[in-house]
Amino acid sequence: MAEEIKRVGPPKASDLKGEEFTWSVPLSQPPSRDWTRLFSEPAETSVMCHPKRIGMMHQALVFKCEEQHVRTWMEHIDKWIGGANAALADQEEAEKRRRAEQLQHEEEKQRRIQEANEKVKGL
Repeated sequence: MAEEIKRVGPPKASDLKGEEFTWSVPLSQPPSRDWTRLFSEPAETSVMCHPKRIGMMHQALVFKCEEQHVRTWMEHIDKWIGGANAALADQEEAEKRRRAEQLQHEEEKQRRIQEANEKVKGL
């Protein structure tokens, strides 16, 4: 199972254009492609806060907003991170179950072949 991605620090401003800051949020590790896709498709968004307005840069999320909106952004980002982690864990669990069922099916097939060969070996 992949290790959960966590936010490992507060947002940090790196640029200012007009009233809009560019914020960077550090992550515990670089996100996988699957995690990034799940993060980008959250159940809850708002007009102001949407993951389509966030860039992924190695081990950080980058977005732009005015200073008074950064708290709201961080609340959404934390929810989206949790949602992506949960969805990825669910996907991995479903894949594990699928592989186990596939293995069980193959073992049953081999057992039936062996039984059929035992029944006819004296012919």
